[in-house]
Amino acid sequence: MGFLRVKKRWYLSIGILALSSWFLYRENNQIETTAVTVQSDRLPAEFNHYKILQIADLHGKSFGRKQKYLLKKVDTLQPDVILMTGDLIDSRRNGEAEALLLMKKLTADYPVYFVTGNHEVRRNLTILPKLEQLGVTVLRNTSVPLEKGSQFIELLGIDDPTTTRWSDGLQEPDGIRQSLDQAQSTVDTDAFQLLMAHRPEYLPLYAERNMDLVLSGHAHGGQIRLPFTDGMYAPGQGFFPELTAGEHTMEQTKLIISRGLGNSLFPFRIFNRPELIVVTLRT
Repeated sequence: MGFLRVKKRWYLSIGILALSSWFLYRENNQIETTAVTVQSDRLPAEFNHYKILQIADLHGKSFGRKQKYLLKKVDTLQPDVILMTGDLIDSRRNGEAEALLLMKKLTADYPVYFVTGNHEVRRNLTILPKLEQLGVTVLRNTSVPLEKGSQFIELLGIDDPTTTRWSDGLQEPDGIRQSLDQAQSTVDTDAFQLLMAHRPEYLPLYAERNMDLVLSGHAHGGQIRLPFTDGMYAPGQGFFPELTAGEHTMEQTKLIISRGLGNSLFPFRIFNRPELIVVTLRT
């Protein structure tokens, strides 16, 4: 009888372990696609139904052999442009080969733009020339027109503020302001302005500059998303953060935050699956 009780407990333990492993695998490898529509009277008519795919915070993770699962997801969406908002690699474990493989495949079929995250800065930005060789447009406090037909919107990209903190000794808000000054120096201020910025917590600074739309990541969805919370922890925001995912508006500025794809210091996501965001513009 004692032997049977031990055997049942053993089977129960194995069952719990198997279910937990299955749950964690799905939570960290099954990619969700979130569709967002952004309507603005400031958008040119040619950009009606223009489709933007945001990829954030890969952290060197591979989704299937040679990124097959992730690439299949992207190809089903058929975006007009892909915007990568930083932390393509991870400073703790690198993952550069997986990241570059993904970018090589994407640039073969889509225009791809990139801004730095804090992990690229920690790796001394050594990946940037390799991305440019693959055809990725790296925006470092600069802007370019995104064109469709005879019309355009302004695409701006700023460095993660750790860049200016380490190189110029600036506090992060001052570094963000300096980067925005540089990025906006050449824009047509009458045009719709779309900003790629790794950090969501600086929404007030983006609103100061009257950005129309901002895409960010960095917060990893708060990592563990329990009911009635926006996650348990986010870098730069601490415990019980407010800006971890979804849509947020301040004055005329709309911020969209991706939960991202990979993990960094904390290895697991819970109730917070990897995410791709598809933004459809409407005039």
